[in-house]
Amino acid sequence: MKMTYWIAESAEGDKTDAIIARTKHDCEQKVLAYASPSEYRQPVKKSFLYEDAFDLFEMATAKDGGRGMG
Repeated sequence: MKMTYWIAESAEGDKTDAIIARTKHDCEQKVLAYASPSEYRQPVKKSFLYEDAFDLFEMATAKDGGRGMG
């Protein structure tokens, strides 16, 4: 299976400060709602492949918070 999402990374903050959403429009709207657009980079589309729910869980919880994702 394939998961696709949009991410707007913080211009000066940590990766954990990034905003994610299902669509580019939703990502842009979250940036406007939570902060100034100058605080975030433009949204970028990301995708990754996984076999099943367990595979997705393993990737999300593995060392470094998501080995192989994105």
